[in-house]
Amino acid sequence: MDIEEKYLVIFEGETIGRYYEFEGGSSRFVLYQLAKEEAEALAEYGLSRSRSSKGHMRAFSRMMKDEFRVPGTRKRAWERGGLRLERVPEDEISFIVFDRRAEKGEPGYSDKAYSAPHSEDGGVIEGMNEWASWYRFNRKDDGTFEAELDEAWWWGGSHNDGGTIRTEVPEEWLSLPYEEFLERVVTLSSAAHYGFTAEELLAKEGLREFFGF
Repeated sequence: MDIEEKYLVIFEGETIGRYYEFEGGSSRFVLYQLAKEEAEALAEYGLSRSRSSKGHMRAFSRMMKDEFRVPGTRKRAWERGGLRLERVPEDEISFIVFDRRAEKGEPGYSDKAYSAPHSEDGGVIEGMNEWASWYRFNRKDDGTFEAELDEAWWWGGSHNDGGTIRTEVPEEWLSLPYEEFLERVVTLSSAAHYGFTAEELLAKEGLREFFGF
């Protein structure tokens, strides 16, 4: 059964689970493992355990009203008491800044390596390097933005670690002058660590329009 909408369930500032609405009207709430006291505090909302429903769950459908909508954000988010429900947006379109697989002339090509020596506790580990596999920005279907960078670490010629870092671009940054906006954005998702600069982003044709400046 296909998921129609995904939501983060946040209680007293902590993400405690996810809520899914499926095509056809059914739903499921997945509660993360919590301390006994936290689970008991959720009982008044009917959310002390994971469960499924043939329809939309009342605990959440009662929240999704204009009176509980969080103001001043593009996100679809609602708050009631200590409970917050926040829709997880989908990617709408992406702007590729760099892709290690891209050939010359393709979007995302660069002759720079975007790599850095791996270090721990302030010291460089000999023979271990890190690099960015790709770097891009995602515009979500609610008008918010995300910085995404995939990193890889290698040790002695074999893959060791890494992962994709996704960081939300704060909405308030979109009201800054474009150059200042880029100076802040390039700090997200470890991009500056791998050698990306605000000047490089400024030179990217179409990025200004992508962010709506």
